[in-house]
Amino acid sequence: MLDALVERGYLSPNVTVVLATQASAEQLRLLEAAGSSLALTPISEQRVGYGLTRLDQFAIVSKQGFGIDGNTLAGSADMFATMRLAALTWSGGARSETAPDARSLLELATIGGAKVVGMESEVGTLSVGKRADLQIIRLDSLNLAGFGGGDPSALLVYSARPSDVDSVLIGGRVVKIDGGLVDVDLPKLLQDAEASARALTSRVGEPKQ
Repeated sequence: MLDALVERGYLSPNVTVVLATQASAEQLRLLEAAGSSLALTPISEQRVGYGLTRLDQFAIVSKQGFGIDGNTLAGSADMFATMRLAALTWSGGARSETAPDARSLLELATIGGAKVVGMESEVGTLSVGKRADLQIIRLDSLNLAGFGGGDPSALLVYSARPSDVDSVLIGGRVVKIDGGLVDVDLPKLLQDAEASARALTSRVGEPKQ
């Protein structure tokens, strides 16, 4: 894929490359030289057997961030699981427990992802002039209890779960509070999702054995 993009002169600052687990050092160098970005989707990439998403192998690319290559393929849109898998793959591949840097992983999931899609001036950090996108995470769950203070990056990467997100604001609008979605008819949403899945299955037909 990358060879084709290079040969046709398609790499540019407006191009985001996904599923590049098997990219060579030279291909990554050309991607960086073109100013292209790299979306890392470790759950999807490893599920479909594209190889291990080793973050240390992509260090040459300055514009990179985490993504989720489709909820169906990844199983869920769980960025905590994405960070954790990336960290464990990194430490396992490097045979070093201390190889991953939790703060850099958290940045890949926030400002890094914003840079990849060219929205770093709008989202990705809590800054004056940006959208008021905010997650509030409870620290009183069993898996997060006992935090002694300091930088919480490692706690979020290795221990946090979606269920720990107490409240969410998007553009300053509250969409989740006290662990519950705001103005969402959850039973109907689940019913619609089930109906959509059945309709897709009926159009595709029975899977081949």
